[in-house]
Amino acid sequence: MKHLLFASLATIGLISCQSSNSEGEISNKTVTQAYMNFGDSTFAVDGALSASALVEEFQKTGDTLYGTVAGEITKVCTVKGCWMATAIDSSENLFVDYDYEFLLPTNSQGQEMVMTGFAYWDSTTVAELKHYAEDRGATEEEIAAITEPVGEVKFKATGVKILVPSEE
Repeated sequence: MKHLLFASLATIGLISCQSSNSEGEISNKTVTQAYMNFGDSTFAVDGALSASALVEEFQKTGDTLYGTVAGEITKVCTVKGCWMATAIDSSENLFVDYDYEFLLPTNSQGQEMVMTGFAYWDSTTVAELKHYAEDRGATEEEIAAITEPVGEVKFKATGVKILVPSEE
């Protein structure tokens, strides 16, 4: 008799633990994303712009532009993690630095990130360009081919959040 009572209670317990959603219903579960935080991580990730949208807006204003940008890390300093880049389009990258306030993992290329800070116009000297090329592992020939400074929109990040891949 005890075994029958125990088996009945176990069956009722298993039935009550089943999901109430039928096959066609959509779950109302909230999906939260986990980030590794660097620098000031108090900013919201909602409403972040792409790098191309930020540059386009910057070109309209022509002045320092504060904002939050999301995208893939396309390049990163492989020596210290002291700078990175994210794609503006298929041929241009937005250079990002953070004045050694924090360092990113040197293997973070290809990871999704969200950053906050400001865009500004600056020129990059030949010496800086060669240094950055060396940091990213360019060949001696590629480094020697750098002979002209470049004027470009840059981004000074005050905080970066790198998306932690989910384990689904």
